[in-house]
Amino acid sequence: MKVRRGEIGLFVSDVARATGFYMATLGFKRVPDEHFGASDGTWEKIAAGDLVLAIFKAKTAEPAPAPSSRSGMCADIIVDDLSSAVLRLTAAGAKVGEIREWPGGRVVEFSDLDGIGWALIEMKR
Repeated sequence: MKVRRGEIGLFVSDVARATGFYMATLGFKRVPDEHFGASDGTWEKIAAGDLVLAIFKAKTAEPAPAPSSRSGMCADIIVDDLSSAVLRLTAAGAKVGEIREWPGGRVVEFSDLDGIGWALIEMKR
């Protein structure tokens, strides 16, 4: 078996709002889906660098669980300018934690408009 590429699927309350959030704050761009064609409004595919997000309309309205509150995973996004990313996320209404130093660089956790948790990492140069 050979893995080609991965995508992260997000289930959100409003596809257009979530798509706009990721495009405005982290520079994602819409990408065509080779299997499904153009979006019908219930989903969207966006990418930045090697990261692809498939955004889907959630069927129910439960909020996302708090980061680290249950078993699951943590997804990291590597950026080259953490400070400017934090400013854009904060201005867009994301819940953003404190920037912390770690041996590999700097990191901050944030939750998007639907409460989906991420970590942004700026690697040491």
